[in-house]
Amino acid sequence: MTTEPSGCARLRSQPATAGPTTATQPGHTIARLARVVECAVATTNLTLAQYRVLATLGEGQEAASRLADKLAVSRPSITGVVDGLVARGLVRRDHAACDRRRVDVGLTEAGRLVLAAADAAVEERLERITQLLGELPR
Repeated sequence: MTTEPSGCARLRSQPATAGPTTATQPGHTIARLARVVECAVATTNLTLAQYRVLATLGEGQEAASRLADKLAVSRPSITGVVDGLVARGLVRRDHAACDRRRVDVGLTEAGRLVLAAADAAVEERLERITQLLGELPR
C-alpha cells in the first residue's frame, strides 16, 4: 500500500482555482504544480527527487557528477538519492568501459516500469487539472 505525503489528499480533493494570485504570480502556479507532481509520484512510492533522477535517466545513462549538474543538486545529494534507488533495484551503477574511474548510472528494467507508472500518475493528475480549469466560468 502506498502512502501520500501529508496534505496530498486535501490537495487532490480541492477544486482548481484560477484566482488573481495564480494568474499574476507564475511562481505560485509552478510551486503548486510541483506539489501536484510530488503527490502523484508518491502513489508509486517515489519522492520528487527520486522521480527527477529516474526521469533524467530515462533519457540515457549518466555519470553521477553529470546527473547532479543536470538536476542542479550537489554531488552528495545525488549520491544519497541514487543509493536509495540502487537499493530498490531501480537503477544500477556501471563502470565506464573507457575509464574505470567513471561510474555511470542507468535505469534497470524495474526502474523503467516504475518510471512509466509515475509518468502515468502525473499525467492523470495534470489531465484532471486541465479538465477542472476547462469547467471554470469565463
